[in-house]
This record gives sequence, C-alpha cells and structure tokens, in this order.
Amino acid sequence: VCLLCGGTTTLLYPSNVDEGTPLESREIACTSPYLSIHDDIFHCRRCRLARAVPPVNMDDLGDLYRGVEDPQYLASEKERRAEFRRFLDRIEGHDFVECPGSLLEIGSSAGLFLHEASKRGWDALGIEPSRWAAKNGRQLGLDVFNGVLDEFDANGRRFDVVASWDVWEHLKDPNAALRRAYDLVKPGGLFIFTTVNMGGLGARIFRGRWPWFMRMHLHYFTPKSLRALVERAGFQVLSTSTVPKILKLRYVFDRTRQFLGPFARFASWSAARLGLMERSVHVNLGDILLLEARKVL
Repeated sequence: VCLLCGGTTTLLYPSNVDEGTPLESREIACTSPYLSIHDDIFHCRRCRLARAVPPVNMDDLGDLYRGVEDPQYLASEKERRAEFRRFLDRIEGHDFVECPGSLLEIGSSAGLFLHEASKRGWDALGIEPSRWAAKNGRQLGLDVFNGVLDEFDANGRRFDVVASWDVWEHLKDPNAALRRAYDLVKPGGLFIFTTVNMGGLGARIFRGRWPWFMRMHLHYFTPKSLRALVERAGFQVLSTSTVPKILKLRYVFDRTRQFLGPFARFASWSAARLGLMERSVHVNLGDILLLEARKVL
C-alpha cells in the first residue's frame, strides 16, 4: 500500500541482485560505487511515489549505518563545502529566518555543513548514525549526536532551521520522520532538505539503470509526491527545485567506474592525460530535489 495516497503499488523495476544477497556496509557509504544495483522497486501509479523492498531487516540496516566508514567522502571536501556555503546563502536569504540562529542537521555525515554554518555564527547541532562520521564532526569541534532521528531527545528544544542533505531516500517511514522534523522546527522556522528526484531527466533516460537506484535507498520521490508528503506533515512548502552536485572529476570517475565500465576507464585515462582530474564539475540531470518549507505560525 502506498504510504502517501493509500493506493496499490505495482512492480516497476525488478531486482537485479540475486535473491538473498546480503547488503554490505560499503554499499551504504555516501560514496558507494554500487550504482544502478537495487532490490525490487514498486511505485504508485496514482501519486508516483516509489519504494524499494528493504534488503535486510531494518534493525540490521541501522547497525550497518552505525558501522559505516567513508573516508572517500572527504576527497571532494572543497567542493562539498562550496556546495554547503551555497545552501547557507539560500537559508540566510529568507527574511523570516533568524540569522545566525539555531540549526539542526539531520544526517550530518562528516560535519562539513555544520562546520561551515558554525563559522558563520550558527548554533549548530547534528544527528549522525555513523560512528566514524560523528567522530569526524566532533574533531572539528562540533556538537554531534551519534544516533538516528528516532533516538534523538531534543529536551523540548526547537530550531530556527532544520536541514538535511541526501537522507530522506534512506528512511523506512518518511511520514514519521517528517512529523518528527516538524516538531523540531520553531513556529515560523525553515525546513530545507535534498533528496533523489525520480521525476527528473536522468531517471527518464536511464529508467531501470538510473544510477540513483541503490540498495540503500528505500524511497524515491517526484516533486509532486514529495510536496504532498511535506504538506501532510504540516509544513507550508515554499519551493521545489533541482540542484547540481559539485565534485572533483577524479571523484566522479571513481564512483562511476562500476556503472559505466570501460567508458569510465577511458574517460578517466583521458582526463588524467589532460591534467583535469582535480577540476571541479557540476553534475545535474535533475536527479536531486531541493525542497524548502516553513512551519506555519
């Protein structure tokens, strides 16, 4: 049953992994190269929300996230920080947001966004399940709760901004998580996040071979279905848009090597010969949705 509209879901893309294949921790790292590898994916014809069959018991999946280590994530640290500064500019561009105020990041990874926010004077706090990533954030002097959203006790605290980058596709129950996020935003505050966009050009071109189909992703959204979910939680949606990923070319080739095969190896060799591997590139096929919403007063 579709968790958005209650309609019946049907199989859209069958699994391309052998039945019973275990999920490994390296498959759930942010920089996982296991693109276009997925379990059965179902979708609702009525509202277009799609979901995957969880590859393992959800408790086991939580343990995998806690244990994952991903030093490759920092290979594009400069580019990621630049992207996060642009997100901060966008946050601070809203006249109703107190700047700098209090900020909570759900899924803070290695702490780069929190660090950029802290440098601007934000009172920033992160929630991060990976022990490795939470430790990295703390080494930057950040306040990071090592756990998941359900385990986080805010002690009645509310935040001017709740932000999250590339997290919601991983969640078993986005409805419950959105209601929790709503509770954590101050009245009149901002909720801003990114997630995968199944309604974009990339998904239409690649179909069942879309790179963002990955075993760690449990839900896939379109702008319409995402907006409906967020509004159901009580938020007033301000905008939905697509945003690029800004990464080192070397990182892009490393991550797509398994997906593109010999072409990626040839392109990587050519870029290395031309001295382009450290060049920053914008990657945008409409695959990443940015949603901004306000908690109504």
